[in-house]
Amino acid sequence: MPTASSLDRIQQLKTEIASLEQAAVQELMDRRNTLTNELATIDAEIAKLTGKPVQEKKTRSTQPKAPGKSLPLQELKELLAEAPGKTLNLRKEGLELRNIKVLATANPHLLKLAGKGAWPTVTLLK
Repeated sequence: MPTASSLDRIQQLKTEIASLEQAAVQELMDRRNTLTNELATIDAEIAKLTGKPVQEKKTRSTQPKAPGKSLPLQELKELLAEAPGKTLNLRKEGLELRNIKVLATANPHLLKLAGKGAWPTVTLLK
């Protein structure tokens, strides 16, 4: 069984390893920043020599996802009754898939979930 001094030594080594890892991460981040600045300088020199501005990389913008509508069973039945073929596309209607899955699982005699992938549908059976 390890003694108290062995446990203390293990804890010291763990602390030392953590500090070395942090120092390595900081060193890599500093190196990356230096290289980024150097590349920006080189791009500016290229732009000056060619007379053309350097195209900046465009970042992708993502649309914030609006949460889907969560409907009670009665409202869903009314929507489905009015829909052509008594079927709705959940994504097009902006309905929350999780809610519809729960309703379809609880009422398999009334609702049928179908469709594959990103375009699930729900159908009113009665």
